[in-house]
Amino acid sequence: MKKVLFITLLALCTAWCANAQFFKEQFRQEPPVASPGSRQGGVQIDGCIFQFFDGAKAVDVYSIGAGKHLQRIPLEGRKTWHCNNANVRSVEGSKFPLIYVSQENRAEHCICVFKVSGSQGDYSLAQIQTIELPSPVQMGVWYPNLVIDTDAGFLYITGYSRESWNDARFGNGLQMIKFALPEPDESVVKLETSDILGRRVYGFRLATQGAVVCYGKLYQVYGMGGDSSIVCYDLSNGREIWARDLKEAGIPNEPESLFVYGSDLYCVDVKGIVYASYGAVNCTPGL
Repeated sequence: MKKVLFITLLALCTAWCANAQFFKEQFRQEPPVASPGSRQGGVQIDGCIFQFFDGAKAVDVYSIGAGKHLQRIPLEGRKTWHCNNANVRSVEGSKFPLIYVSQENRAEHCICVFKVSGSQGDYSLAQIQTIELPSPVQMGVWYPNLVIDTDAGFLYITGYSRESWNDARFGNGLQMIKFALPEPDESVVKLETSDILGRRVYGFRLATQGAVVCYGKLYQVYGMGGDSSIVCYDLSNGREIWARDLKEAGIPNEPESLFVYGSDLYCVDVKGIVYASYGAVNCTPGL
């Protein structure tokens, strides 16, 4: 009886641990020269990670399959561009999707859109559009962070109801507002508060980081290492489906990039460690 009980408890413990730590390290970003700033948002294109940095001075490209650095793409950059999150948008007739980069900053409330060209190991980026957002005071969202739903054609902006990403006092909490996603035809698009299609309000979470939409679910990571989490939202009703402590899920450091590769979520932390969910978070229709 004791042996059966022990085996049962061991099985339950093993299952709990596997469920808790659903992110597993795949490889580490190791550029041949020093990084041009702190890692921020990143996307997956053509089996490669396009890794952005604070200040937008360059993009490092890594092969996911080989786990190695392929090239560094120089950018003009700007000191006030934070590149907090990046998403892709597929374009009909184009080999590569467009990259949308969120310049979440007190002084810069815009989104930069880049066109990708070239081939693996010889990519280039060209900025083709700037989407100007209303000021935080006007739209009621501080530290605005983009998330794109390409299939539905919406641009979501997540952020805070007060001018702080690390202070929950005075009623500060998360905000999520929705715009129609502008077409990439004009070089500059200015969004107004009258363009806001909807708003959701949530409880406070520390430091918005990477976020991505997959089949009607919005996944976002938050935090600064020890106090960090991942949350899944249902965009059909705005409700929070589940939330997990990231440290328990296998990511002890500050999370940065979040993107989909295959049917799995990938996360890159501030140290350049690349994690994959390996089926624990299944980004497929209906799941």
